[in-house]
Amino acid sequence: MLMLLLNLAESNANLSNYKADAALAFKNYSDTVFRIAFLRSGNTTDADDIMSEVFLRLIKNLHKIKSEEHLKSWLIRVTINRSNSFFKKQKRINQVRIVECDAVYEMDENSVLPQVMALPMHQKTVVFMHYFEGYSVEEIATLCGVKAGTVKSRLSRAREALKTTLKGEF
Repeated sequence: MLMLLLNLAESNANLSNYKADAALAFKNYSDTVFRIAFLRSGNTTDADDIMSEVFLRLIKNLHKIKSEEHLKSWLIRVTINRSNSFFKKQKRINQVRIVECDAVYEMDENSVLPQVMALPMHQKTVVFMHYFEGYSVEEIATLCGVKAGTVKSRLSRAREALKTTLKGEF
């Protein structure tokens, strides 16, 4: 029992001693942050602005980061929040510029990315996080602040829309 308590105390000490490094975080997670921002904004210029805001917030809040996993989920959550507030402030209409997709993803003639980008914002976010980034439904629900059932229904509706759009192409 004493060993268990010592191990628990040591693991808690390691968690509290975690020091987030903004430069390392940028190196490791800038691609993910940019892709989510691009997915939500539809163009590289806005995605760059959102990514800059996210990493500026990280620099201001480095002391709050508890672990590497917390850092990644924090960055994704802030990216989603900054994307939402960006469009509230700008009152922009989400128009996808397919030409700019080449800068983020290599597209070939079989790419479904243009059709994914044409989905409504809430659907393309969950599709991107599930299929392109590999997150589970529960992880997406946590990151987006919705219930797992909501994520499942958004994925289902997105699949139906893609099936209709891509009918016979793939």
